[in-house]
Amino acid sequence: MKKIALEPGQKVLIIDDVFATGGTAAAACKLVEKLDAQVLEIACLIELENLKGRNNVTAPVFSLLSVEVNE
Repeated sequence: MKKIALEPGQKVLIIDDVFATGGTAAAACKLVEKLDAQVLEIACLIELENLKGRNNVTAPVFSLLSVEVNE
């Protein structure tokens, strides 16, 4: 992410297609915060609920559909 992509204090919504372990979203949050912007929420289409990705991010998560997968 380029330094000019966000301005300090800017509010950001991170959107992902599938939210599983939260690793991708956590990395995106770190990049946003490194530029002194604020992640308001993480939104996703599908959340694989039993992988507990919400434990790996600090921002609230909104999912359109939550499903449990067999391990």
